[in-house]
Amino acid sequence: MKALLYKDFLVMWKQLKAFLLMVTIFCLLPNQTHFMNQFFVIYAGLMIPISLISYDERAAWNSFSVMLPYTSRDIVLSRYVTSWLCSLFAAAMYAIGSVWDTGNRRLADLIWILALLLLLQSILFPFLFRFGVEKARLYMFFICLIIVVLSAGLVALGSAVLPQKSPLLLLGYPAVFVLALLLSLASVPLSIQQHIKSLG
Repeated sequence: MKALLYKDFLVMWKQLKAFLLMVTIFCLLPNQTHFMNQFFVIYAGLMIPISLISYDERAAWNSFSVMLPYTSRDIVLSRYVTSWLCSLFAAAMYAIGSVWDTGNRRLADLIWILALLLLLQSILFPFLFRFGVEKARLYMFFICLIIVVLSAGLVALGSAVLPQKSPLLLLGYPAVFVLALLLSLASVPLSIQQHIKSLG
């Protein structure tokens, strides 16, 4: 899998430099800037893996990889690892930005953002590995829209019903994150199965 990650790094290096700079700038912004920083945490964890899958489609990589000593497990895991690494980078930039942010909920919000990212990943990646980026584009739009709307509604409902420092609300942050992480990990074998089906 290390060789696959290195291959992806070489393929994306030119775009990756601009990507990392853009994510760094926007994630360091204060929360008052129309929540662009929160968007770019999610953007970081999804767009690079999706771009890599798109490049593989155009280069017919799936057909070529059959002749190489890489299993579907290696290919799928490399995409998940790329997503997790990009997410960690963006989350670190977002956390650093909290140093000069006047809001005291920024780090708590980061947990919700990462949970949403992991949830999107767990739903979108199996579709991507089964249908490819082009065919799954319509699914991606509707899935993202539904999840974002539901998440925003749940957060607004929780904030309205429970006080800001309610123990239930504070305990909800790690609980939601752990649940999203488990869903993301559970989606890995599903994505592997979908990738195998796409080759057949």
